[in-house]
Amino acid sequence: MNFTYQDALAHYGIGGAHPGGLSLTKEILSKEQITKQTKFLDAGCGTGQTAAYLARTYPCFISAIDHHPVMVKKAKQRFNNENIQIDIHEGSIEKTSFEDNTFDIILSESVTVFTNISTTLKEYYRILKPGGVLIDLDMTAEPALDEIGKDKIKKTYNINEVLTEKEWLEKLTEAGFHSIDILYSDTVYSQIKKSSETVNQEADFNLSKSIDPKLSDIMHQHYQLTNQYAMNLGHRVFRAVR
Repeated sequence: MNFTYQDALAHYGIGGAHPGGLSLTKEILSKEQITKQTKFLDAGCGTGQTAAYLARTYPCFISAIDHHPVMVKKAKQRFNNENIQIDIHEGSIEKTSFEDNTFDIILSESVTVFTNISTTLKEYYRILKPGGVLIDLDMTAEPALDEIGKDKIKKTYNINEVLTEKEWLEKLTEAGFHSIDILYSDTVYSQIKKSSETVNQEADFNLSKSIDPKLSDIMHQHYQLTNQYAMNLGHRVFRAVR
């Protein structure tokens, strides 16, 4: 069986695998107007850490979606354990079953890059209400990242593109979004340095009962790659209006 990086994340049950973790999520969401009328989608919810935080913190209506059945199972377990109501779906964010103009806010954390980016951004646009907000945190190629590095990253993560900041902005614009801002920008090197200086109090794991050794190999490749390209790979948090 050919496993992917996403399979590894699912079976290790890593919550908040995105750069900055839940702390960055909290900071970003604190600046949004989230009320009991807000319809919120956690796109690529993983094990449900962010969606659960939303449910505990804000009175909004929350939906969540993820394509990986192991992730969805673990998210449901989390929601049941915390006795919170979240409308969760198993499916691709490239083509969802949600109706047009459904959501006020869509949050996507290190997810869009693992899909057909243009297709997914257009889907976000479709299911957002006019004036709705997309918040997308994603991998970004820094200027010094060469084609050899991009090819290695694409192979390791089984992705099609490693976009620069400028290319992300272009794709968001092509999908129809406007008023596009960059809320946060950092490199992998900076994140590694911050992690080594602080103790992560929000570590979140839900290990599967059995983990294939190949999944451990994938995580090892991930850590090797992020260290090798720490100065040339980063992430951005884009905020765009439909």
